[in-house]
This record gives sequence, C-alpha cells and structure tokens, in this order.
Amino acid sequence: MKVPTYHKFGLSKAQIKQIETKDKKISDVLTHHLTIIIGIILGLIVYVIYYNEVKPATFIQIVMQVFLFGSMGVLCVGIPAVLFKLAEMFYFKHVKQRDSEYKTITKFNEERDEFDFWKMRSDYSFWNILDGLSFEKELMSLHMYLGYEDKEEFCSEEYPDDRIMQKDERLYYFVFHTKMMELHDVSHLDEMIKRMTYKNCELLYIFSKKGFHKKYIEYTGGKPAELFDINRIVKVVRTVK
Repeated sequence: MKVPTYHKFGLSKAQIKQIETKDKKISDVLTHHLTIIIGIILGLIVYVIYYNEVKPATFIQIVMQVFLFGSMGVLCVGIPAVLFKLAEMFYFKHVKQRDSEYKTITKFNEERDEFDFWKMRSDYSFWNILDGLSFEKELMSLHMYLGYEDKEEFCSEEYPDDRIMQKDERLYYFVFHTKMMELHDVSHLDEMIKRMTYKNCELLYIFSKKGFHKKYIEYTGGKPAELFDINRIVKVVRTVK
C-alpha cells in the first residue's frame, strides 16, 4: 500500500490545518457563542418587559437584577442550544460536504487512516504484544479483508477455537497456536488434518505466535498444511493493496 501524499490530492499540510481550524471556529460559534449571547439577550428582554414591576431603587439593584435576568436567560437556552446543534449538524452534513475541497481532504484523511492501520499491522511488534484472543481476531479480520468468509455454521462444538473459512468456493481450516512457546509437538498435526478432511476443507492453516520447531516444519512437508509464524503473517499483511 502506497503512502497517501499531500501532492497526490493537490493539498498542503497548511491547507488542511486551516480548514480544520475554520471548522472548529464555526462549530464553536454555532454551539457555544451564539447560545450564550442569545441567552443573555433573552434574559435582558424579560428584564426590560418587567422593569416596572421590579423597580430597582439603586444602581446596585439594577446591576444585580441585570445579572440575575441575564443568568436566567443563559440557563433557559436549552431550546436554542438544541437548534444550533442541529444547525451545526446540518452545516457539516449538507453544506460542508458539497465543498470540493472538503471532499478531497476527507478522502485524503480516510486513505491516511487506512494506511496507518495497515502500517501498524506490518510491524512485528504489533503481533508480538497481542494476547491469544486478539491474535485470533486480528488474523480472522485480516483474512476476511482478503476475501475469506467465516463459515461459522461449519464449525464444530467439539473444537470451538478452530475456524473454517471459504474463498473462491474452497474451504480452509484455521488453527491458532497462541501459547508462549514454538509449536513442536507433531503428534497433533495428523489429527488436525483429519478434522480438516472431515469438514471437506482443502488446506490447513496453522498460525503460531512463537513460530514452529524445525522438526515440525520438516514433518509438515508434503502435507496439506500451511504454517504461518509472525514473519509470514507480516508478509501477508504487506500484500494488502
């Protein structure tokens, strides 16, 4: 996957920063500044209407009453606040999205996020720090992204951790070894191949966080099984376009 550059989209870093700053200012105006201003104005209007009834006698009373009614107005702007929040949502959803520059920046950010997502997964340390369950989930997600389909209905209750995946009308049997040691016990390999054959799968995929012992690799030779340590998993990630 190639790095999405500013040049590719006809953008500059300063341009993106300027747009983000502008959007933040508009958001602040619509959801904060106007809300407070309208609240104060409403409070003062109420104060003027009822001025004859309150009849302040001193300047201090006038100041106190203005502050009181202004504060009450700010507290009573729930409806305007909702209206301006809706206005903000309308602006960004309908008005802003029609802007060609905004569309270009959005596409750039999406490609950049996707690039960062896969770049992180092409790092060996990412796979090393995963716990067992996360290791399995990441591998399942990776292969589904590559066009494999998870066939849960074919899985066995006896071996709930094994998964069956389908791609191009072919079935694959996935087994995950997540213990903190390399896989070396060859006695289970033939049993896994039997389970695979019973489920009409054509190939057995064995994933091991800590890799495989030399004798395990030799024993697998010529059998319908593929071994995936972290090195090979990273190679698969780097094939993502």
